[in-house]
Amino acid sequence: MSQKLLILLLLICLTVSYSQDDLGYSSSDTSYDAVANSSIINMLKKGKAPVFTLQLSFNYNIGHLDLAANDNTYFFASDFISGRNFGTRYGYGANLTGKISLHSEGNFRLNVGTGFNRFQSNFIISASPEGKVSYNVISGSLGFENNFTPDRKFKPFIGTDFTLNLISGEATLTTDSTDFNLKIKNSLRFGASLNLGFEYAFTDNFGFHLGYKIIYANIVGKKSEKTSSNRETYLNDDKVSGSSEPIPYAGWKQFVYSSFYTGFNIYFSMKNKK
Repeated sequence: MSQKLLILLLLICLTVSYSQDDLGYSSSDTSYDAVANSSIINMLKKGKAPVFTLQLSFNYNIGHLDLAANDNTYFFASDFISGRNFGTRYGYGANLTGKISLHSEGNFRLNVGTGFNRFQSNFIISASPEGKVSYNVISGSLGFENNFTPDRKFKPFIGTDFTLNLISGEATLTTDSTDFNLKIKNSLRFGASLNLGFEYAFTDNFGFHLGYKIIYANIVGKKSEKTSSNRETYLNDDKVSGSSEPIPYAGWKQFVYSSFYTGFNIYFSMKNKK
């Protein structure tokens, strides 16, 4: 019985040895006959974050709080004259931003930007029979951004900016006889914004982005004052004391809006991580 068992074990060992030799390797092999796929090798290569990014954005804006008119969309002359709200909600615009990497990894960026945004009471809906109003906002911004994966194609980010805003505009108040045209003179305000989104790099030099930003344009500098002409006014966004002489169009108002934006990026000194 023991001899039969010994012969059986010997046959098994010979079979296993033959199978390994037939496949071309043995358990003692330590070398490989093939290299990894090129796409896998590229994934292991570390990319280089851009030193500078130039970003051009196009915006669609939605006002909040006092930049939402009455019933969110409609222009009412009485509310505008009494300073209850700005009389409009929707707008559009464009921004140009330069993003400067502050260290070699590229995560932390200094952002310097400028932009133009316009709001119109008749941008989305038809003009009100009581009139219309529009605002122009010319902005400059300085802020910081954290880009989570600057050396990859997909680059999510979050950041904040301090803004300097020059706000002006015009209004038309419809009367029974002749329409009354009003100029809203340049008013300087300081604000801040919070933004988040992502970039996607198609090549080492070109990509696109998609993001969301909320802007509070008149945190500092609110003021209400009279002008020498009844056909002109300032932004008049500060509360007037009850004992003071009434100021037309004046009231404590917040110029706050959301901006949904998309556009193109130009990258400098970047190498994509595949």
